[in-house]
Amino acid sequence: MKKFLYYFLLIIMTSSINLGSIKFVNAETKAGFNENSLTRHIKIIEQKLNDAPIKYPQISGASNSTAQQKVNSILKQGADLAKNNRLKLLEDEKEAKSKWDASQGPWRPYEYVYTYKVLYNNLDKLSVIYNEYSYTGGAHGMTMGTTFNFDVKTGDVVPLSKLINENTKSVQEYAYQQLQKKYKGYVLIKSPNEIDLSDKNRLWAFDHAGIKLIFKEYEVAAYATGMPEVFIPVQVYQ
Repeated sequence: MKKFLYYFLLIIMTSSINLGSIKFVNAETKAGFNENSLTRHIKIIEQKLNDAPIKYPQISGASNSTAQQKVNSILKQGADLAKNNRLKLLEDEKEAKSKWDASQGPWRPYEYVYTYKVLYNNLDKLSVIYNEYSYTGGAHGMTMGTTFNFDVKTGDVVPLSKLINENTKSVQEYAYQQLQKKYKGYVLIKSPNEIDLSDKNRLWAFDHAGIKLIFKEYEVAAYATGMPEVFIPVQVYQ
């Protein structure tokens, strides 16, 4: 009887240890999969132009130093362009103010506000938007956006036309449906064909399991909607 109890307890203790080990290994493997396989961010460093109140992002830690330089050069060029746009607005304001007559009412100063936002940063894909708000009189100002979508491995800007692979019609129709659902009563366009997907004009960004289309003010909806956005699943264009 004593021997039976001894072996019985020994089996229980051995099983508990093994089960504990199995649980530990599984949890560790699962954590490693989530961290290494599904998430890998590139480091973003904020920089400021020396002669303008404009901040912009730069990347570091990329595996390909040449690709990293290409990305940073393009992002810096975007900031330089914003600086030039700001200087032009200041010059335009100076000229307009010199011609302003008191009979027109009180002078309303021009405004220029520049901001940027990292929209996506994962698995060697990076999306950044530069927004430039300007006010030059009238009821309200306007915001103009510029998006940059990179393959961090190569440093190349990814064209939307290459990504959607000639599935323009499918993307237009899906985007139109989403606009009608999300901004019901504010949509200005009457047909999916009015959605511009050209590389030159379309603002967009990488997103989880797809892409995000970003529209300019008044492009597809009333001003009250701001800059409308819709998500397009990868299944729609691939």
